[in-house]
Amino acid sequence: MPIVTVETDEPVSLDVLTCEGPVRHSEGGVSLLFEAGCRPSADDMARLFEGGGTTARISHRPRQDEGWLELLSSGLTFDMSGLKPGAGSPVPTPQHVYGFEQSMPRFQALEAVEIAPGRHIAAGRAMLPVVRTLAGLAAGLALQAPVVAVVWHSAGTAMAPAYFARIVMNWLGGGAFPALGLAALVPAPDGSVASQGLAAFTGQEFQLEAAQGEARAETIKLAIRVADFLVRHGAMTRPEPIEGGNGLFAEPSQVGNLVWIWRQG
Repeated sequence: MPIVTVETDEPVSLDVLTCEGPVRHSEGGVSLLFEAGCRPSADDMARLFEGGGTTARISHRPRQDEGWLELLSSGLTFDMSGLKPGAGSPVPTPQHVYGFEQSMPRFQALEAVEIAPGRHIAAGRAMLPVVRTLAGLAAGLALQAPVVAVVWHSAGTAMAPAYFARIVMNWLGGGAFPALGLAALVPAPDGSVASQGLAAFTGQEFQLEAAQGEARAETIKLAIRVADFLVRHGAMTRPEPIEGGNGLFAEPSQVGNLVWIWRQG
């Protein structure tokens, strides 16, 4: 599997690992991965929530052997499944990996706990308040529990826990959308860059036109700016320039859910 090192302004090096096959899990969910035998139980999670460090709480707790909990965060409910002593959730196979400074974990040797919007809000899982709350909940748990990696399902991305928590908290605090994590940016041989997983936020993916002689890192930086603009803007319905995009112009395709990003001038 080829590994492409992407240089950005981020203080943590970002490795992008491209694998075959999609992540076949709840499109609106996130998986917390643990070393074998370290997956928590409902009792473990109850102690964690009682100890503070996260604003979520348990809103429904079935029998321990059922292996799941209902969590309440910001008035929204989420199901946490795969808890001990029940079977773990299926371990996703990531397509892209970000934020691991040392060696990457062997993902299929890990065990997974999954968090996804509860049945009461499942129909609105793509709504930005739901996604932001889910991301914030997972970020808090990634720092409080012995998590080895976090997989964001809709983008097929796996991240180091500290990296995931940092980019999410920065976004929730008003910073740029974390396009290298909650989405993926995929370089093509012709120099263009396409998003993967952005449709979970905007309903559309984009492809940024290549520029002759431009370094890949510079194209990625532009793509990050485009992703942030599109998440703030929402779905594109007509061609228009990208604010602060240095001559970039967005044009929604008449077929499918793609936005073409052209360079003007």
